[in-house]
Amino acid sequence: MIRTVAHRGAWLLLRGAWLMLGAAIAMAAAILTGGTISLLPENGRLTATSLAASSIGVIVVAVVLGLLPGVREIEVTAARTLLGVNLEPTPTPALRHRWRTSAWTLLHAVTGLVTGFCLLGLVPGAVLSWLWIATGRTELLERTGIAALAVHPVMGATIMTVLMVAGPWLSGWVALRMAPVLLGPSAADRLAVAEARLADERRHTALARELHDGIGHALAIISIQAAAARRVHDHQPDQAKGALQIIEQTSAQAQAELDHLLGLLRDPATPARRTTRDDLPTLVDRHRRAGLQVTVTDDHRDVPALVWAAVLDILAEALTNAHRHAPDSPVEVRISQDDTHLRLTVDNPAPQQGAHDRTTGGRGILGMQERAALVDGTVSTSCRDHQWQVVATIPVGPDPVSHGPVSHKPVSHSPAHADPSPQEQP
Repeated sequence: MIRTVAHRGAWLLLRGAWLMLGAAIAMAAAILTGGTISLLPENGRLTATSLAASSIGVIVVAVVLGLLPGVREIEVTAARTLLGVNLEPTPTPALRHRWRTSAWTLLHAVTGLVTGFCLLGLVPGAVLSWLWIATGRTELLERTGIAALAVHPVMGATIMTVLMVAGPWLSGWVALRMAPVLLGPSAADRLAVAEARLADERRHTALARELHDGIGHALAIISIQAAAARRVHDHQPDQAKGALQIIEQTSAQAQAELDHLLGLLRDPATPARRTTRDDLPTLVDRHRRAGLQVTVTDDHRDVPALVWAAVLDILAEALTNAHRHAPDSPVEVRISQDDTHLRLTVDNPAPQQGAHDRTTGGRGILGMQERAALVDGTVSTSCRDHQWQVVATIPVGPDPVSHGPVSHKPVSHSPAHADPSPQEQP
């Protein structure tokens, strides 16, 4: 209870300090404007024109004050500290922020002026009114004109009492409601922040995809080749030497790609280049040298570079999965194209019973589907007659220019022996 009362009292004092700060701003503007107007010849009389000019001058000074550099930061700090308003951070202040700051500075001055009038005018008036009413000296009210607006002195004193409390309270309430509107981020600011966050998320997703494609695939090949080298080291040293060479080459490529990705994480301004993709023959040959039996039938025409890059990414993932889960089995790759779509089909034997006992992470199929979705394509997987099949279908549109199909003779290459591991299947 005591803590609540103390906290409430501190909160009222802080809000009062903010309102009096606004009164100081309004007073400084009034003095500056009044001093300027006093230089004009008015015969020493306060006229309606001079009063209007003073009011306009106070408004102009308050608005111009809000346009000055650094004022927004000061007002934001004051609102957070004295009013207790939780204001979200805004981007680098622009011209639209300056005008909103001017509106806030004007509001600060007006609410401070109202509070100052209540404290310096209505509080003494209410106290004197009740004192003179209590002592029966109501004639003093008529002389001073304090209760001139009231039909009865008690009514006049009551009105002043209500106004001296309601004025500061209403001023603080308006400030609390308007602070997020004038000092907080606008709709355009929130949109810019959301777009920046979305760009960061996309960048991080792209980096994760690159890390999976490069480092993940390389580690899979290294693991398989290391197991193969261990098994044949004693009785087939040449084959073990070849496996070690593949490990050396693959690890060097993975290290270079990892260095680049770490550079992107350290410095967001670094241009995000895509790690150079192997072309189709190089990609297939690399997996053949790693011990996978691959047969390729390629019958596609010219397609956009982005589409072909997605095809190569999906094929690389499918071949890596085949490495993990069916290293001793043949893999058949077929690439075909009609007038509207390019189709990639990868077939390999399904893993043996109990292959799911080892965990592989399960992100390969999802990664292929994400890559296909980037070019409005789809990836489906199925298992029929002990054959695991991956089918990617990507729209390419009609291609009036054709340079003829590119075909690869089906080639079978005996793979190096490797320990089988479970296929990544849903």
